[in-house]
Amino acid sequence: MDELVIVIADLYLPEEGPPAVRRLPGLERIARFARGSTLTDGWRPWLARRMGSQRLAEEAPACVAARCADAQGADAVWLATPVHCVAGLCSLHLDHHGLLKLPAAQLESLAEDFRNRFQGSGFALEPLASGVFLLAGPALSDAAGTEPALALGQLAAALPRAPALRRLGTEIEIWLHEHAVNRARTARGEPPVTALWIWGGGARRRATATPAVESALGLERAYGRDPYLDGLWCARGARVEPLPASIEEVLAGPARRSVIVVELSEQLVAAPTADLGDALAALDARWLAPAAQLVARGAVRRLAVLANGRCLLLARHDRLRRWRRTRPGLAGLV
Repeated sequence: MDELVIVIADLYLPEEGPPAVRRLPGLERIARFARGSTLTDGWRPWLARRMGSQRLAEEAPACVAARCADAQGADAVWLATPVHCVAGLCSLHLDHHGLLKLPAAQLESLAEDFRNRFQGSGFALEPLASGVFLLAGPALSDAAGTEPALALGQLAAALPRAPALRRLGTEIEIWLHEHAVNRARTARGEPPVTALWIWGGGARRRATATPAVESALGLERAYGRDPYLDGLWCARGARVEPLPASIEEVLAGPARRSVIVVELSEQLVAAPTADLGDALAALDARWLAPAAQLVARGAVRRLAVLANGRCLLLARHDRLRRWRRTRPGLAGLV
Protein backbone atom coordinates (compact mmCIF):
# COMPACT_ATOMS: atom_id res chain seq x y z
CA MET A 1 0.00 0.00 0.00
CA ASP A 2 1.33 3.43 -0.94
CA GLU A 3 -0.25 5.38 1.91
CA LEU A 4 -2.30 4.81 5.04
CA VAL A 5 -4.00 7.84 6.60
CA ILE A 6 -5.30 7.68 10.19
CA VAL A 7 -7.36 10.63 11.43
CA ILE A 8 -8.24 11.01 15.11
CA ALA A 9 -11.10 13.36 14.34
CA ASP A 10 -11.97 14.59 17.83
CA LEU A 11 -8.56 14.83 19.51
CA TYR A 12 -7.77 18.48 20.28
CA LEU A 13 -5.40 19.35 23.11
CA PRO A 14 -5.86 22.34 25.43
CA GLU A 15 -3.70 25.40 24.83
CA GLU A 16 -1.91 24.94 28.14
CA GLY A 17 -0.45 21.66 26.87
CA PRO A 18 -1.29 17.97 26.62
CA PRO A 19 -2.83 16.27 29.65
CA ALA A 20 -0.76 13.67 31.45
CA VAL A 21 -1.76 10.24 30.15
CA ARG A 22 -0.20 6.81 30.18
CA ARG A 23 2.46 5.93 27.65
CA LEU A 24 1.29 5.53 24.06
CA PRO A 25 3.93 3.35 22.35
CA GLY A 26 2.49 3.61 18.84
CA LEU A 27 2.06 7.39 18.81
CA GLU A 28 5.40 7.90 20.54
CA ARG A 29 7.23 5.85 17.90
CA ILE A 30 5.47 7.63 15.04
CA ALA A 31 6.07 11.09 16.50
CA ARG A 32 9.73 10.34 17.20
CA PHE A 33 10.65 9.58 13.60
CA ALA A 34 7.95 11.34 11.57
CA ARG A 35 8.06 14.68 9.83
CA GLY A 36 5.51 16.91 11.54
CA SER A 37 3.59 19.88 10.17
CA THR A 38 0.74 22.13 11.24
CA LEU A 39 -2.63 21.90 9.49
CA THR A 40 -3.67 25.55 9.36
CA ASP A 41 -7.21 24.75 8.21
CA GLY A 42 -7.66 21.34 9.86
CA TRP A 43 -7.68 17.74 8.70
CA ARG A 44 -10.71 17.95 6.43
CA PRO A 45 -9.30 20.28 3.72
CA TRP A 46 -5.97 18.42 3.96
CA LEU A 47 -7.74 15.14 3.21
CA ALA A 48 -9.79 16.60 0.36
CA ARG A 49 -6.64 17.94 -1.29
CA ARG A 50 -4.89 14.61 -0.72
CA MET A 51 -7.76 12.97 -2.58
CA GLY A 52 -7.26 15.35 -5.50
CA SER A 53 -10.10 17.84 -4.91
CA GLN A 54 -9.08 21.41 -4.19
CA ARG A 55 -12.67 22.49 -4.85
CA LEU A 56 -14.06 20.34 -2.03
CA ALA A 57 -11.24 21.49 0.25
CA GLU A 58 -12.61 25.02 -0.07
CA GLU A 59 -16.17 24.04 0.90
CA ALA A 60 -17.61 24.10 4.43
CA PRO A 61 -17.74 20.70 6.20
CA ALA A 62 -21.55 20.55 6.01
CA CYS A 63 -21.52 21.29 2.28
CA VAL A 64 -19.21 18.32 1.71
CA ALA A 65 -21.31 16.11 4.00
CA ALA A 66 -24.41 17.12 2.01
CA ARG A 67 -23.05 15.18 -0.99
CA CYS A 68 -24.56 12.12 0.72
CA ALA A 69 -27.90 13.79 1.45
CA ASP A 70 -30.96 15.09 -0.36
CA ALA A 71 -31.45 18.61 1.05
CA GLN A 72 -32.81 19.71 -2.30
CA GLY A 73 -33.44 23.43 -2.67
CA ALA A 74 -31.70 24.45 0.55
CA ASP A 75 -29.62 27.63 0.35
CA ALA A 76 -27.36 26.58 3.23
CA VAL A 77 -26.59 23.51 5.29
CA TRP A 78 -25.06 22.76 8.69
CA LEU A 79 -24.06 19.67 10.60
CA ALA A 80 -26.18 19.07 13.70
CA THR A 81 -24.39 16.77 16.11
CA PRO A 82 -26.38 15.22 18.98
CA VAL A 83 -24.73 16.09 22.29
CA HIS A 84 -25.31 15.37 25.96
CA CYS A 85 -24.44 18.40 28.09
CA VAL A 86 -24.28 18.21 31.87
CA ALA A 87 -25.58 21.18 33.86
CA GLY A 88 -23.15 22.64 36.39
CA LEU A 89 -23.67 25.36 38.99
CA CYS A 90 -23.09 28.20 36.55
CA SER A 91 -22.89 26.67 33.08
CA LEU A 92 -23.26 23.61 30.90
CA HIS A 93 -20.41 21.13 30.54
CA LEU A 94 -19.58 19.06 27.45
CA ASP A 95 -16.82 16.48 27.18
CA HIS A 96 -16.00 13.55 24.88
CA HIS A 97 -18.57 11.36 26.63
CA GLY A 98 -21.25 13.77 25.43
CA LEU A 99 -20.47 13.63 21.71
CA LEU A 100 -23.11 11.19 20.49
CA LYS A 101 -23.82 9.14 17.37
CA LEU A 102 -27.39 7.91 17.11
CA PRO A 103 -28.68 4.73 15.44
CA ALA A 104 -30.71 5.16 12.26
CA ALA A 105 -34.09 4.49 13.93
CA GLN A 106 -33.57 7.29 16.49
CA LEU A 107 -32.38 9.70 13.80
CA GLU A 108 -35.43 8.97 11.66
CA SER A 109 -37.79 9.37 14.60
CA LEU A 110 -36.34 12.73 15.59
CA ALA A 111 -36.22 13.99 12.00
CA GLU A 112 -39.87 13.10 11.42
CA ASP A 113 -40.95 14.77 14.65
CA PHE A 114 -38.86 17.83 13.77
CA ARG A 115 -40.76 18.16 10.49
CA ASN A 116 -44.03 18.25 12.43
CA ARG A 117 -42.87 20.45 15.29
CA PHE A 118 -40.87 23.00 13.26
CA GLN A 119 -43.05 23.13 10.15
CA GLY A 120 -42.84 26.59 8.62
CA SER A 121 -39.55 27.46 10.34
CA GLY A 122 -37.56 27.22 7.11
CA PHE A 123 -35.30 24.52 8.58
CA ALA A 124 -35.25 20.76 8.02
CA LEU A 125 -33.31 17.89 9.60
CA GLU A 126 -32.01 15.01 7.53
CA PRO A 127 -30.43 11.90 9.11
CA LEU A 128 -26.93 10.98 7.94
CA ALA A 129 -25.43 7.50 7.95
CA SER A 130 -22.67 8.74 10.26
CA GLY A 131 -25.13 9.07 13.18
CA VAL A 132 -25.65 12.85 13.05
CA PHE A 133 -27.98 15.22 11.19
CA LEU A 134 -27.73 17.60 8.28
CA LEU A 135 -29.64 20.82 8.99
CA ALA A 136 -30.87 22.61 5.86
CA GLY A 137 -32.18 26.15 5.83
CA PRO A 138 -31.80 29.70 4.52
CA ALA A 139 -28.44 31.35 3.99
CA LEU A 140 -27.40 33.34 7.09
CA SER A 141 -24.42 35.46 8.08
CA ASP A 142 -22.29 34.64 11.16
CA ALA A 143 -23.60 31.10 11.00
CA ALA A 144 -20.62 28.76 10.56
CA GLY A 145 -20.07 27.47 14.13
CA THR A 146 -17.15 25.49 15.58
CA GLU A 147 -17.10 21.70 15.63
CA PRO A 148 -18.06 20.38 19.09
CA ALA A 149 -14.81 18.48 19.74
CA LEU A 150 -12.86 21.72 19.27
CA ALA A 151 -15.24 23.61 21.55
CA LEU A 152 -15.14 21.43 24.67
CA GLY A 153 -15.12 23.72 27.68
CA GLN A 154 -15.94 26.91 25.76
CA LEU A 155 -19.47 26.27 24.59
CA ALA A 156 -20.98 29.74 24.32
CA ALA A 157 -18.11 31.23 22.29
CA ALA A 158 -18.18 28.37 19.79
CA LEU A 159 -21.86 28.48 18.82
CA PRO A 160 -23.00 30.24 15.64
CA ARG A 161 -23.79 33.92 16.26
CA ALA A 162 -26.66 34.14 13.80
CA PRO A 163 -29.78 34.99 15.88
CA ALA A 164 -31.98 32.62 13.87
CA LEU A 165 -29.71 29.68 14.66
CA ARG A 166 -29.41 30.66 18.33
CA ARG A 167 -33.20 30.75 18.60
CA LEU A 168 -33.51 27.44 16.80
CA GLY A 169 -30.93 25.87 19.11
CA THR A 170 -32.86 26.99 22.18
CA GLU A 171 -36.14 25.70 20.78
CA ILE A 172 -34.52 22.36 19.95
CA GLU A 173 -33.29 22.00 23.55
CA ILE A 174 -36.84 22.52 24.81
CA TRP A 175 -38.21 20.09 22.23
CA LEU A 176 -35.71 17.40 23.21
CA HIS A 177 -36.16 17.77 26.96
CA GLU A 178 -38.97 15.23 27.36
CA HIS A 179 -38.86 13.62 23.93
CA ALA A 180 -39.87 9.97 23.65
CA VAL A 181 -36.49 9.10 22.11
CA ASN A 182 -34.76 10.52 25.18
CA ARG A 183 -37.08 8.75 27.58
CA ALA A 184 -36.25 5.47 25.88
CA ARG A 185 -32.51 6.24 25.94
CA THR A 186 -32.63 7.05 29.64
CA ALA A 187 -34.55 3.84 30.36
CA ARG A 188 -31.74 1.90 28.65
CA GLY A 189 -29.09 3.70 30.65
CA GLU A 190 -27.92 5.77 27.66
CA PRO A 191 -27.26 9.52 27.92
CA PRO A 192 -30.17 11.59 26.59
CA VAL A 193 -29.67 14.04 23.74
CA THR A 194 -29.87 17.47 25.38
CA ALA A 195 -29.09 19.55 22.27
CA LEU A 196 -28.05 19.50 18.63
CA TRP A 197 -24.71 21.22 18.14
CA ILE A 198 -24.97 23.25 14.91
CA TRP A 199 -21.67 23.81 13.13
CA GLY A 200 -19.67 23.69 9.91
CA GLY A 201 -22.27 25.54 7.88
CA GLY A 202 -22.03 27.21 4.51
CA ALA A 203 -23.89 28.14 1.34
CA ARG A 204 -24.46 25.21 -0.99
CA ARG A 205 -22.77 24.84 -4.35
CA ARG A 206 -23.89 22.66 -7.20
CA ALA A 207 -22.28 19.22 -6.85
CA THR A 208 -20.14 18.13 -9.76
CA ALA A 209 -17.44 15.49 -9.97
CA THR A 210 -14.09 16.20 -11.58
CA PRO A 211 -12.44 13.74 -14.00
CA ALA A 212 -9.43 13.46 -11.68
CA VAL A 213 -11.66 12.28 -8.84
CA GLU A 214 -13.59 9.84 -11.02
CA SER A 215 -10.41 8.24 -12.32
CA ALA A 216 -9.28 7.46 -8.77
CA LEU A 217 -12.27 5.26 -7.95
CA GLY A 218 -11.33 1.81 -6.75
CA LEU A 219 -7.79 2.87 -5.87
CA GLU A 220 -8.62 4.49 -2.55
CA ARG A 221 -10.80 3.22 0.30
CA ALA A 222 -12.16 4.88 3.43
CA TYR A 223 -13.28 3.49 6.77
CA GLY A 224 -15.11 5.17 9.64
CA ARG A 225 -18.25 6.99 10.65
CA ASP A 226 -17.71 10.66 9.93
CA PRO A 227 -20.10 12.90 7.92
CA TYR A 228 -17.30 14.77 6.12
CA LEU A 229 -15.60 11.55 5.10
CA ASP A 230 -18.94 10.19 3.86
CA GLY A 231 -19.52 13.29 1.73
CA LEU A 232 -16.00 13.26 0.35
CA TRP A 233 -16.42 9.67 -0.82
CA CYS A 234 -19.96 10.23 -2.13
CA ALA A 235 -18.56 13.02 -4.31
CA ARG A 236 -16.25 10.37 -5.76
CA GLY A 237 -19.10 7.99 -6.52
CA ALA A 238 -18.05 5.62 -3.73
CA ARG A 239 -19.04 4.75 -0.17
CA VAL A 240 -17.23 4.67 3.16
CA GLU A 241 -16.90 1.25 4.80
CA PRO A 242 -17.30 0.39 8.51
CA LEU A 243 -14.18 0.31 10.63
CA PRO A 244 -12.40 -3.04 10.25
CA ALA A 245 -11.77 -5.24 13.25
CA SER A 246 -8.02 -4.79 12.81
CA ILE A 247 -5.71 -2.73 10.68
CA GLU A 248 -4.46 -5.85 8.93
CA GLU A 249 -7.84 -6.13 7.18
CA VAL A 250 -7.13 -2.84 5.39
CA LEU A 251 -4.27 -4.52 3.55
CA ALA A 252 -6.56 -7.20 2.11
CA GLY A 253 -7.99 -4.89 -0.56
CA PRO A 254 -6.24 -3.61 -3.70
CA ALA A 255 -6.33 0.06 -2.65
CA ARG A 256 -3.18 2.11 -3.04
CA ARG A 257 -4.37 4.50 -0.30
CA SER A 258 -6.66 3.83 2.67
CA VAL A 259 -8.14 6.39 5.06
CA ILE A 260 -9.28 5.48 8.58
CA VAL A 261 -11.18 8.06 10.65
CA VAL A 262 -11.56 7.17 14.33
CA GLU A 263 -13.09 9.06 17.25
CA LEU A 264 -12.33 8.94 20.96
CA SER A 265 -15.92 9.87 21.75
CA GLU A 266 -17.35 6.68 20.25
CA GLN A 267 -15.13 4.57 22.49
CA LEU A 268 -16.05 6.62 25.56
CA VAL A 269 -19.79 6.46 24.88
CA ALA A 270 -19.49 2.69 24.49
CA ALA A 271 -17.56 2.47 27.80
CA PRO A 272 -19.04 5.14 30.12
CA THR A 273 -16.66 4.33 32.99
CA ALA A 274 -13.55 4.78 30.82
CA ASP A 275 -11.62 8.04 30.81
CA LEU A 276 -9.72 9.84 28.06
CA GLY A 277 -6.53 7.97 28.92
CA ASP A 278 -8.29 4.62 28.53
CA ALA A 279 -9.66 5.63 25.12
CA LEU A 280 -6.28 6.89 23.93
CA ALA A 281 -4.54 3.69 25.04
CA ALA A 282 -7.13 1.55 23.23
CA LEU A 283 -6.86 3.64 20.08
CA ASP A 284 -3.07 3.47 20.18
CA ALA A 285 -3.07 -0.31 20.60
CA ARG A 286 -5.68 -0.92 17.88
CA TRP A 287 -4.52 1.52 15.19
CA LEU A 288 -1.31 3.46 15.76
CA ALA A 289 1.08 0.79 17.04
CA PRO A 290 0.08 -1.73 14.30
CA ALA A 291 0.31 1.02 11.67
CA ALA A 292 3.86 1.84 12.76
CA GLN A 293 4.73 -1.84 12.45
CA LEU A 294 3.29 -1.98 8.92
CA VAL A 295 5.60 0.87 7.91
CA ALA A 296 8.58 -0.79 9.61
CA ARG A 297 8.13 -4.01 7.66
CA GLY A 298 7.45 -2.26 4.36
CA ALA A 299 3.78 -3.25 3.99
CA VAL A 300 2.87 0.47 3.92
CA ARG A 301 5.17 2.95 2.20
CA ARG A 302 3.91 6.04 4.00
CA LEU A 303 1.77 6.65 7.10
CA ALA A 304 -0.01 9.92 7.87
CA VAL A 305 -1.48 10.52 11.33
CA LEU A 306 -3.71 13.59 11.71
CA ALA A 307 -4.81 14.91 15.11
CA ASN A 308 -4.84 18.16 17.08
CA GLY A 309 -4.29 20.20 13.93
CA ARG A 310 -1.05 18.32 13.24
CA CYS A 311 0.09 15.93 10.53
CA LEU A 312 2.77 13.33 11.22
CA LEU A 313 4.20 11.73 8.05
CA LEU A 314 6.23 8.56 8.51
CA ALA A 315 8.08 6.54 5.85
CA ARG A 316 10.19 3.44 6.33
CA HIS A 317 13.53 5.24 5.91
CA ASP A 318 12.56 7.75 8.63
CA ARG A 319 13.49 5.17 11.25
CA LEU A 320 17.12 6.10 10.57
CA ARG A 321 16.63 9.33 12.54
CA ARG A 322 17.76 7.63 15.70
CA TRP A 323 19.11 10.82 17.22
CA ARG A 324 15.55 11.98 17.92
CA ARG A 325 14.29 11.49 21.45
CA THR A 326 10.99 9.87 22.31
CA ARG A 327 8.42 12.34 23.60
CA PRO A 328 6.01 10.73 26.09
CA GLY A 329 2.27 10.46 25.68
CA LEU A 330 0.66 13.17 23.58
CA ALA A 331 3.68 15.49 23.50
CA GLY A 332 4.42 14.51 19.90
CA LEU A 333 1.18 16.16 18.77
CA VAL A 334 1.99 19.59 20.18
